[in-house]
Amino acid sequence: MKIKVLAAIIAGLSAVVALSWLYVLDIRPVFAEQPQSAPETATVASAPAPAPEKGILAVLSRKEKELQAREEELVRNEERLNIVKADIEKRLGELKREHEEIAALVKKIDEINDQRNKKIVKIYESMNPEEAADRLEKLDEEMAVMILASMSERKAAKVLSFVDISKSAKLSQSLRVKN
Repeated sequence: MKIKVLAAIIAGLSAVVALSWLYVLDIRPVFAEQPQSAPETATVASAPAPAPEKGILAVLSRKEKELQAREEELVRNEERLNIVKADIEKRLGELKREHEEIAALVKKIDEINDQRNKKIVKIYESMNPEEAADRLEKLDEEMAVMILASMSERKAAKVLSFVDISKSAKLSQSLRVKN
């Protein structure tokens, strides 16, 4: 946008310069009569600018002021954008810190749950297989599968041998899917 406006200004200035040289050089046909007195030719060169030149200069001046106003507005907008950008970056930093805190808490919770699950598995492993089987039958399928999957294969086999046949089949299928 600025390039187009600058090109228009340059074209206008070129036109003004071309017009002014026509008056300065006072181009006349060679065969024309020479003026009688020398002072008149001196006044032609120092004469005030004709009306068309003043109009072009006024337009150029007005365009230059418009360009300056636009440039100032662009600078103000850029400053505002920089402020907004800094605010967004600050908020992103805060969100990143909060995300890291949440991830650390989730990791800690997972570790605690793993420790609890290991304790439960140890408890079931320490029971005799008949007692463990009775208790596993009363648990929901997900919990029973987790316990059996975490037990050693030998102990899990002993416990499953005492579980009801239909429940044992379901648990075995779920174990197969989990592994």
